[in-house]
Amino acid sequence: MINNQAGVEVNEMSENPILIRPLSDNEMPDSVRVAIASNHEGKLDGHFGSCVQFLIYQVSPENIRLIDVRATTGKEAEIEKNAYLADLIRDCHILYVSSIGGPAVAKVVKHSIHPIKHIGEVDAEDVLSKLQSVLSCMPPPWLAKVMGHSDEARVRFETE
Repeated sequence: MINNQAGVEVNEMSENPILIRPLSDNEMPDSVRVAIASNHEGKLDGHFGSCVQFLIYQVSPENIRLIDVRATTGKEAEIEKNAYLADLIRDCHILYVSSIGGPAVAKVVKHSIHPIKHIGEVDAEDVLSKLQSVLSCMPPPWLAKVMGHSDEARVRFETE
């Protein structure tokens, strides 16, 4: 990764470099942080325990921004891989994977990350566009809570 003059990191290890735009505090209100298990740049195609990287996006009703790419290799990964990987994405609210085992789900959920399994290879931004449409309408209460909506705003049914 290198920083260009605009402060944007560029992953230059591929033919099609992806731009990473880090996020400053309070830059995207009403947003969620999403990890995508990936083996190929820009794709949701990775198994949680064996993916090459996690693409980290910040998603709001108006914007989708790639803010980081986290490699899954490292000495720590050799000891307790599922715990290491869950800790690697601990700042995320949602995890999209093509596959994940039961013990790994437990590690992810322990970090308050909501795993979502998506069968088949797909562009990450296609999945995130669908999430974005959910965010812009009426997100489910658990997601509205993550986005910082008040308790009153998350109520879906009137009480009698």
